Amino acid sequence: METEEWFKPKKYPHIGSPITLFDYNWVKNYVINPEKIRVHSFLPLIHKTIKQRKFRADNNNKKKTPTKKRFRKKDEKNREIYFASHLDAQIFSYYNNKLVEAYEDFISKESFNDSVVAYRKISVSKSSNNNKCNIEFAKSTFEFVKNNQDKKLSVIVADVTSFFDNLNHKILKKQWCKILKVKTLPHDHYNVYKTLTNIKYVESKQLFKSYNKTMIVERGVPNSSTNKEFKRKPIKQSSYFKEKKAVAFCTKSEFIANNLNLIISKNNTKGIPQGSPISATLANVYMLDFDKVIYEKIEQLNGYYQRYSDDLIIICEQKYEDEIIKLLRTNIADKYIAGLEIQSKKTKVYRFENINGQYKGFQIDEITKVPNYNLALEYLGFTFDGKKVLIKTSGYSKFYRSMIKSFKKSASLAKNSKNPDKSIFKSKLYKRFTYKGSKRKLIYHPSKDNPTEYLKTKKFNWGNYLSYVEKSNTVMFEINNGNHIIKQSKKLWRNFHKLMNEYK
Repeated sequence: METEEWFKPKKYPHIGSPITLFDYNWVKNYVINPEKIRVHSFLPLIHKTIKQRKFRADNNNKKKTPTKKRFRKKDEKNREIYFASHLDAQIFSYYNNKLVEAYEDFISKESFNDSVVAYRKISVSKSSNNNKCNIEFAKSTFEFVKNNQDKKLSVIVADVTSFFDNLNHKILKKQWCKILKVKTLPHDHYNVYKTLTNIKYVESKQLFKSYNKTMIVERGVPNSSTNKEFKRKPIKQSSYFKEKKAVAFCTKSEFIANNLNLIISKNNTKGIPQGSPISATLANVYMLDFDKVIYEKIEQLNGYYQRYSDDLIIICEQKYEDEIIKLLRTNIADKYIAGLEIQSKKTKVYRFENINGQYKGFQIDEITKVPNYNLALEYLGFTFDGKKVLIKTSGYSKFYRSMIKSFKKSASLAKNSKNPDKSIFKSKLYKRFTYKGSKRKLIYHPSKDNPTEYLKTKKFNWGNYLSYVEKSNTVMFEINNGNHIIKQSKKLWRNFHKLMNEYK
C-alpha cells in the first residue's frame, strides 16, 4: 500500500494500541481535516528519562587501575523524552510536513539557506537522490579551513544550553506565523501549538506500576499464521517490553477511567517536548532571525557559519575572535533567541595557523588564550587537526561498550537455552559488530500469494557502525589523502575476536 511521507507508524507502548498500515485510510481522513484537528483532544505525552553515561578522566585521583590508567568517574547527561500517543504522533507528523514545506519555501530565498543543516533534506549533489548527513556537513566545514591556510583562523564551536527546554513560546508563535505568512495561527495549527506549549504528561514508570506491572501484549492466535490478539500479561521491568511484545500500557477508556490523576501539567512560558515528530522543525523555525543576523555578520568578515540543531560553528580570522564571541553572548542572543543561553563552558575556541612550517589546529583557553596543542577541533563526531580528519574516540568507545554488553547478553541467553553445548549465537554478533553486517541491503519480503517468491520493499538493512566508518572514510578521503579513518578502526576487529574467544 502506497502511503504519504508523513504516515510513520511506530510500535512503542503508549495509551491505546499502535497504528498499523491497515489504519492508513481512516487516519489520513482524520488528520488532513482541519476542523477535526481544531477540536481534537490530545492524550497526555508519556515521559521517560534516557540516561547517557559519559566518562571523564579523574585527574585528582592518583590511584591506578590494573591497566595502569587513571580511575574514571561517571558523568551522566539525562535526556527528557516525551512520546505522543499513536494518533497524536501522526497528527504531529502531518503538521511537521506542512511546516517543513513552508520553512523550505521561506529559507530558500534567504542567504543563509546553506548554513542551516540539521533536520533538512539537502541533496549531496543536484544529480543525486541521496541526502547529506553529518559527515558531509563536517567535511564542508573542514574544507573551508583547509582552503584558507594562508590565514590565521579562529574556529568557535558553541551550543545552546537546554535548547528544547527553553524555547520562548511567544517567539515560537511569531516565527510559526511568519513561515505560514499569516498574522495569527489557523485554528488547527493553534491547537497543535497549544498542545506543544501547554505540556501534559504522565511518567511511564508510574503508569506501568498503576497496572501492577502488567502490559497489553501482542500474541499469535492458535492455528493462524496471520491473526493476532491482545492480552494483558505481567512483565518484570520496562527493559523487557520489546522482548515480550508489549504494545500498550492500557486502552484509552482504561486511562480515562483509572489514570487521570497521574497527569502532570507543565504550565510555563518556555519549552517544548523533545521527542515529538514536529519538535526538530520547530527548532529551525525558532532560530530564523538568529541564523540571519549571525550569517550576515560572518559573511561580512568572509567567514563561515553553520548550525546543526543546537550546535553551531563559526570560522573567522583570528583578529575577529573576541568580537564574534561577544556578539554570540550579548545582544544577538538576548534579542533573537531570548531565553536561550550560549554558555562559556559550552563554548570551545580553536585556532589554525602555521607553526614551524606546519599548518596546525589546536584549542585555546578562551580567557587566557593559552594554547593546548594536544586538543584538535571537535565537530559533529569528528576531530580535525589541520592535517587529517578522524572519528572521535568516544564514538568507538560507545561502540565497544555496546559490543561487550551484547556478548554478555548472548552468553547469558546461551547458558539458559536448550542448546546442548551452551555456545553463544555468533551470526547476530558478526552481523552487528563486524564488516560482515556493514553492507547496506534492500530488504525482500515473501509474497502473500506465493511464499516461495520474494518481493522488493522500500526498506533497507542500513548496516552497522562500521557502515558509518566506511562512509566517513570515503567522504573524508580527499581531505585525508588516504584511508586514515579505516586504519583508525582496525582495532575493532581485534577487540571483537578477543571477546569471541572469551565468551565462546
